[in-house]
Amino acid sequence: MKTTILTSIILSCIFLSCKNDKTTNQEEETAITFKNKGHELVYKMVQEVGNYTSLYNKKDVVYTYTYQTPDTKADISTEKYIFDGELSYGNYKQHERTLPQLEGVIEQGFDGNEFWIKHNGKIITDKTALKRVAFNRPTNFYWFTMMQKLLDPGLNYEHLGEETIDNKTYDLVKITFNTINEKPTDIYHLYINKETLLVDQFLFTVADFGKMEIPNLMKLEYEEIEGMLLPTKRKYKKSTWNAAVDSTEWIKVTWSDIKFNNGLTKEDFKKESGMQNNNRTSLKSKLDEKKENFELKADDNKKRAYKEGQESVEKSGIVSSAKQVGEKAPNFTLNNALGQPVELNNYLKKGNVVLTWYRGGWCPYCNITLHELQQELPNFKANGATLIALTPELPDKSISTAEKHDLEFEVLSDLGNKIAKEYGIVFKLTDEVAEMYNKSFDMNGYNGDKSNELPLAATYIINKSGEIIYAFLDADYRNRAEPSEITAFLKKN
Repeated sequence: MKTTILTSIILSCIFLSCKNDKTTNQEEETAITFKNKGHELVYKMVQEVGNYTSLYNKKDVVYTYTYQTPDTKADISTEKYIFDGELSYGNYKQHERTLPQLEGVIEQGFDGNEFWIKHNGKIITDKTALKRVAFNRPTNFYWFTMMQKLLDPGLNYEHLGEETIDNKTYDLVKITFNTINEKPTDIYHLYINKETLLVDQFLFTVADFGKMEIPNLMKLEYEEIEGMLLPTKRKYKKSTWNAAVDSTEWIKVTWSDIKFNNGLTKEDFKKESGMQNNNRTSLKSKLDEKKENFELKADDNKKRAYKEGQESVEKSGIVSSAKQVGEKAPNFTLNNALGQPVELNNYLKKGNVVLTWYRGGWCPYCNITLHELQQELPNFKANGATLIALTPELPDKSISTAEKHDLEFEVLSDLGNKIAKEYGIVFKLTDEVAEMYNKSFDMNGYNGDKSNELPLAATYIINKSGEIIYAFLDADYRNRAEPSEITAFLKKN
């Protein structure tokens, strides 16, 4: 397919034009001598979005990468990188562009020395497939770090003047790369917004494809993630040097569910390790499917109300104020579904405890998660850990949930969210969402109160000393800790 070939060449050219050297990517904490105004503008842009040092200090990243072509073919992968050494991993739950002839799950990896690929959990050695991996891994990494790498050595900058588009004024900066072996190199034209200092769009060529006269126009939308401004929504197509495009459809790229500092290690990227039990579909995949169904079927009013409710949780700052890694976990004693008292400290004497909250048996995302936790329970036990779940439900409701899912771990009723409050994870629903919940399934009846309060769907791992050594905290209740990743953490701790 012509679009796929072109895209491959674009990514390949971008990567080859600016190879990484981690010792030179990080800006020195000394005064910068600018080559010219263009260099200074790019430097200021990078400081605005977050420089490479800021990115490097976040250790690693996990996110979902979606690439959609106009003919509706798409790749959807879970991407994982360690910035030190540019280690890269991708798990493709959909790969209509990348090795589409292979059915099932594809894992790709670069461990710093070797590129590898697995198909349904089995290592494959096909040279064509490995060549594709050697292309995908570094180029996907480059796209994620592109803004920061625009300050790499070997780049030339030229300020081309100002231009106004849609009542916004831009500084236009041309970037070229030093020629290696007399091979043609790419040309970038960055449109740097004079007000925000961000690159709203840029033109780029495809040198290796011999299309220096026909650039592509990339348009960007940013999202703030943990102090970094990331261009999480991108679209591009052929253009002119005046940034004029025709009526053809855009190629679209999105990054979602971005999380930094996940505790990944270099061993995770070895082909012998891999990062997912491929005999089962990941929890995230199942939750994503549920989200997609909701977006397709729910009416606009409900989608708006739920979105506003989630935003209110984010703005409350609860994720930052909750108990964090390194803090002491509050001890507690609560009754289980059979009315028997269970004390946290008694289980900590035996080993690590995986402590997780779910909102209630009425929550479909919770039910999916509880099922997956039960499936992973043998691996928790094999690594010396006990799983305990807390819920604000009344005991008769929680026992019904436990029986429904054949749960073999403790399910404790945290009435009034008493313990959840000690961990700092309780929030109040917006009035509109609370009304919807109570009309739909009588949430207050489930919980035995009218507080309209719920806990985050948080997960902690607590060691024998009572210290929190792992914390999954997310304002979006539809995102949960991946059970297989909890197991991976337990193996190392």
